[in-house]
Amino acid sequence: MREGVLDLSRMKTAATSLSQFRLTTEDWVRVGLGLLVLGLVFYAYMVQKVNSYEMTAYEWLYGHWKRISHYSHGPLIPLIAVGLAVWKREEVGRARWQGSRWGLGILLFASFLYYAGVKAEQERAVVISFVLMLYGLVLALAGRELLRSLFFPISFLFLMIPLNFLEERVAVPLRHIVAYVSTVILNGLGIEAMKVGTGIHSSVFRFDVANPCSGIQSLMALTTVTAAYAYVTQQSQWKRWVLFLSALPLAVLGNFVRVVGIALIAQNYGTETAMKIHDSVAGFIVFAVALGTMVLIGWCLSLNYRRIWSNWTKPTPAGEPKHE
Repeated sequence: MREGVLDLSRMKTAATSLSQFRLTTEDWVRVGLGLLVLGLVFYAYMVQKVNSYEMTAYEWLYGHWKRISHYSHGPLIPLIAVGLAVWKREEVGRARWQGSRWGLGILLFASFLYYAGVKAEQERAVVISFVLMLYGLVLALAGRELLRSLFFPISFLFLMIPLNFLEERVAVPLRHIVAYVSTVILNGLGIEAMKVGTGIHSSVFRFDVANPCSGIQSLMALTTVTAAYAYVTQQSQWKRWVLFLSALPLAVLGNFVRVVGIALIAQNYGTETAMKIHDSVAGFIVFAVALGTMVLIGWCLSLNYRRIWSNWTKPTPAGEPKHE
């Protein structure tokens, strides 16, 4: 009898909850428009051809992920973005839905960018318009509060867009920097080495700091990992930006370790042994060093320095318990 009363009570509670969740005519119109727009977005980016090679925007994007090694992590970025949105589910659930007309303006601009990108065969512009389209959809259908909660997960999708045109502008200067600093470190360790262009020459070995050793490859993956790690672990925006912007020096640091380590192995065990290690495990070592340093920086940013300073300058009197 007791169980029957409890079941009846639960049914009444569920019925009350359902009655409170009634959708108004305006809500149904908004849902219908949302589904229609999502269908159009799917067609525009997954079906419609956007260049003379008869490729859709997704096919072009996936082709870059597959061909360019430092964007091989590209397919993971949408999954991470969804994971970040799920991680914010409580904040998303508390958001008040109130559509904004500003979203329509963003949608119009994204549509114009898509049209211009297709006509000019600028596939990156087409993909960028997709991210802008998501901003507009959320703002137009749900409002500012939900957009505020989903702003970073949506913005995270920008990291999936290949920027391989930066190789010539970024990779070459990085190669020179890595070669110069590595030469200074090797000479400091007692190994006579000389920088020749982007190469490092000694009496035993001659290496060229190629694009993989410049840090450009690890930089792309590291910015992705660092952005997600900073967003999840840091509460202050300035700490998130510090951690995110550390990706470039961390990538370069990891490649200093790679170049100097390979040079030391070549000096002691020969160039052939050094190149085997370079081709097999050096890349993993570089990324491990960079990730370890990233975690260390995040830990340092998370410390309460005010409390540490207070505990250090005002030691606990003898006999009193310490407050952690």
